Parts: sequence; C-alpha cells; structure tokens
Amino acid sequence: MKARFACALAAVLVLAVGLAVGASAKPSASKLTTIGVGVYPSADYAPLFVGLKRNVFKKHGLDIKITYIYTGTGLMAAATSGQLDIVTNSVTAGINAIVQGLPLKMITATDYTPTKGNTEVLVKSDSAIHSFKDLQGKTVATVNLQGLFQLGVAAAIEKEGGDPSKMTALAMAPVDEPTALTAGRIDAIVLQDPFLAQAKAQGGFRSLGNPFAAVPYKVPAGAFYTSNDTIKNKKPMLQAFIAAWEEAAKISLKNPQLTLSIIPKYTGIDRQVAAKITPPIYTAGMPASALGPMLLSMKRYGWISNVPGYDQLVWNGK
Repeated sequence: MKARFACALAAVLVLAVGLAVGASAKPSASKLTTIGVGVYPSADYAPLFVGLKRNVFKKHGLDIKITYIYTGTGLMAAATSGQLDIVTNSVTAGINAIVQGLPLKMITATDYTPTKGNTEVLVKSDSAIHSFKDLQGKTVATVNLQGLFQLGVAAAIEKEGGDPSKMTALAMAPVDEPTALTAGRIDAIVLQDPFLAQAKAQGGFRSLGNPFAAVPYKVPAGAFYTSNDTIKNKKPMLQAFIAAWEEAAKISLKNPQLTLSIIPKYTGIDRQVAAKITPPIYTAGMPASALGPMLLSMKRYGWISNVPGYDQLVWNGK
C-alpha cells in the first residue's frame, strides 16, 4: 500500500497551479496563510473556484495553491505524504483509504450526486451492451476502484437483477477513458461532468444513463480530506477552509450560471460543452444520515468487512 501510494505521488505531483484571486483589502496578502489543495478537476469542486473568484478564501485568511491530480490514489498519496494540506476525492474512495489504514480524515463533503445527467455510463455506439445488467462479465473503466462510480454501477446492475461482482472495474484517468473505449480495450466507461459532456460532444458513444438513479438513498459524492498530522498541526487553517467552503458552496447554489461559467476555466473544456453540464448539489458538512447508507452498501458489496464508526472517518472540526 505505502509503496503504491509513493509511486503514485511521484507520478502525479507535476502540475501545481497557484491561482491568483485578485486584490483584497483585508486581510493583507502578507497575513494570508498558504494552503496547498489537490484537486481532481470535476464539477464536484466548482465552489472552490467560485470562492477564489469572489475572494471568499482570502476573506477567511487563506491563499489557495492548487495542484491538479487525476487519480484517487495520487490524491491520497499527496495528503498522507504531507505534500499537500487538503485533497479532494470521492466519499467511497476516502472511506476505503481510511479503512485500509491511511492516516486521513474527511473534513467536509462537497456535494450530492444528481440522478439525471452529471454521471453516466458510456459504451460505443455499436456496442451490444444495452443495459446495466449487460455489464456482467465486462470491463468498465472508472477513476477509482471501489469508488463512487463503481458503487453506482454496482447498484444499477443489482437493480436490474444482475450480479455486480461479475463486472471487472479498471482504474483509469478520465481523460484516457474515451480513447480506451474507442480502441476496444474496455467495454464501458463511467464519466462525470465535465469529462462526460466532453466525451458526448466527441461522438461515437451511447449512454446507458445515470447509474445513481438506481441508488435508493441520497448519495454524497465528493469530499475534502486531510492527514491526521495536518489536523494536529494546522487546525485553525482547516477550520478557516471549511468555513470558506461553506460560504462558497452557498454562492454556487444561488448562482448556477456563475458556477457553469467557472468550470471551463479550470477544466479547459469548451464553453459550449460546459453549458451542457449538469452540476451537482453542493453542500458542506457530512451528516451521519448521509454516510450510513453508503457504508452499508459498501459492506454488502464486500468492499469493507466492518462498518467503521463515524468519528473514524470524519473530523469533528475541533
């Protein structure tokens, strides 16, 4: 485990992007606390960039320095090594990492997954796969093994009377998934906006739909994580970040057009493609009522042997 994460860290920590967020009257730049944040550039984290544009993080005394990382393994490696203070990842992937012994905690959820648009399973236009149940015995690419997308697909297969254990999941960066599908190296891909909208605009694919429509509970999608050492040594910084995120999430919810206009700036996708994105439902915190059903699903699929306690997974902020 440690060797795998060390290799991932070396491979992915190559693109550090310090975002300038404009001048702010107070606090002064000299008094800002620099905080390194690793981001998988999906729509889940758009409020981070809305907050940068609106100087929300500066208002809370923070100078955000962003590093883009395109795999869940790389994100967790960056946090556990101390290279970055905070990283994004799906809730399921974070749970798996913590259960496997990585010294991490979730500090806040970021959003809930919509049941229409946003996340879909794509196959080639001429594929013989026409339902989620048809994914039995097939290889499906997803950004994380035993992550959020795999959970959704498993639920969709199960709802149609299939056996999700008969599907093979393959971890792959989302930018590589459409090419691999076109080449026939895999049978299906799970993509989330903005990568989903980009792939659909490319053409040659057919959607099986949003697998989360089959999940019988509200699904927490993304989250921010930090290491136990960072909690111990940088508690005020983390508290300021959580407060700033909550404010930025509220702004994003109230101003959906602003949010959609921000997404092309950090993903690099075409504005016309970005306009077709289905944004998630942004939030802050992580209520036990949202986490509990997901943990039970993960246990049923054999991803975890026991349901961990809430305090094992989520920092209480104190």
